[in-house]
Amino acid sequence: MSGSPEAFLHRFLAGFLESQLVSGLINTEHYYNNLNLLGKSTWLASISQQLFASSPKPVFVRGHGRVRLVFLREPDGRTFPFIQGLTKNKPREGRTKLTCFVGHRFVAGIEQALRFNLVHLFEPHQITLRWSGFDLSAKEIFEGIVAQIRNADLCLFDNLGTLNRPNVYIEIGIAHALGKPMLVCEYVGTGRKKIPDTGSVPSDLQGLLRITYQSYEDLSRKLYFGLPLFLERHRLL
Repeated sequence: MSGSPEAFLHRFLAGFLESQLVSGLINTEHYYNNLNLLGKSTWLASISQQLFASSPKPVFVRGHGRVRLVFLREPDGRTFPFIQGLTKNKPREGRTKLTCFVGHRFVAGIEQALRFNLVHLFEPHQITLRWSGFDLSAKEIFEGIVAQIRNADLCLFDNLGTLNRPNVYIEIGIAHALGKPMLVCEYVGTGRKKIPDTGSVPSDLQGLLRITYQSYEDLSRKLYFGLPLFLERHRLL
C-alpha cells in the first residue's frame, strides 16, 4: 500500500463518490460538496487507524455503516487493502438469494485470487457464487455449464489469461443468448507489468457491459462501487 492509512481511506471514499457521480446517482454539486467535506474531515485519521489496527474486525464508518478492512489478492500472490461492506441487502420479498455464475480461466493464481475476492464483494448483496472453469469439450460438461448459466440470476466473466483459450468467451456467448444480466471483466493491464496471455472480448460482444481493469485491486473497486447500481437496473435487488 502506498501512503498512509488516512490517505488510503480518503482515496477509497473519493472513488466511491466519483462512482456515484458517473452512475448518475448524484449531481456535480453534490459530488464537489461532499468531496470538499471529505478533505476537511477530522475523523478520517482516527477511523483509518482503527480500521487497520482492528482488521478484520468491523468498524462503523459514516455513510457506509459497518465495514472492515480486509486484504484481497492479486493473481501473483500480492495482497492489497480493501474495505468490505458488511451491511447485507435482504433479497426482495418472496425471493431467495441470488445466484451468480462466474466464468474465468482455470489456473491456480487466477482461480484462488478471483474467487477469494468475489466472495467478499458479493456476500453483502446476498449473492451465492457458482463457479465454472472446466473444459467445455466434453458434451456432458458443456450441457452442465449451459444449465448453470440458465439457472443463474446473473453472470460474471473474467478474461484474464484467456488468449487462445475460448472457454470464457463461449460462456459469455451462452449467457448473451440466454439474455442473462452479465458483468464482463476485461483485463487491459498497464505498461511492463501487464500480464501476458490475455485476449480481448470479441467485437461482436463489445456492446455488452464491460468493466476494463488493470489489476484485481482496480477490478475489485469497480465492482464494489458499481454492483449496487447494476443490480438495481436489472431489478435484482
